[in-house]
Amino acid sequence: MESKKEKLIGLNEIREAAFGMYPNASKITIAIDGDKIKVSPIEDYAIPVGVSKDSEEE
Repeated sequence: MESKKEKLIGLNEIREAAFGMYPNASKITIAIDGDKIKVSPIEDYAIPVGVSKDSEEE
């Protein structure tokens, strides 16, 4: 039987792997239902202020 510390280490490894796959995510929800796994990341992107499509063409 795994100790509580070993379980936490395993969960931290899962967390690090998930954020490695979704580096822009601020939150990741993982749902496991039998043999199905659903990953739902919430990703944040920064759009520079003052940049428009027209200014890129100049």
